[in-house]
Amino acid sequence: MKTKFTFSLLLLGAIAINILAQAGLKKPRELADYSPRTLKEISELQGTAAESSNKNVSIHGEIFPTRVKVVYEVTSKPIEQNKQDTIAAWANRFAGAPETYTRSYQHEVLFSEDGRQYWLAVRKEFLPRFEQELKKGDTLELFLIKLGSARDGDELVPVILVEKFLKP
Repeated sequence: MKTKFTFSLLLLGAIAINILAQAGLKKPRELADYSPRTLKEISELQGTAAESSNKNVSIHGEIFPTRVKVVYEVTSKPIEQNKQDTIAAWANRFAGAPETYTRSYQHEVLFSEDGRQYWLAVRKEFLPRFEQELKKGDTLELFLIKLGSARDGDELVPVILVEKFLKP
């Protein structure tokens, strides 16, 4: 009788694990989850557009986890409202805890790659580390996701978030 009970528990556990795995249980991204690309490539990638009530933003579910090597340009600024709106629209649609994105990403930092400059949203806890640990011209490896694009006049500009970074 005890053997049947133990077997039943094991079977139920295996079924539960299988259901959770198929449900797409979210796990933190690991460094191996980020594909090597350039900023130019990730900027041009377009996912399947998701509905948004704001016509000045374009969001998508595919976030294209990417690792890039860039040059730190020191300059930072608050994120423009159109990009904040894109982050909020994406987070409210796809993130389990939208405030993780809307509160954490309040500033952009200027980086360059192959002579071209890019403003990327960085986590607020990164700013003091950048100021203390880096100087203009330092090379970094960034781990990014792209949420969509924001309208800037007639143009759509990519909204790219820095999730992690490494200094070689």
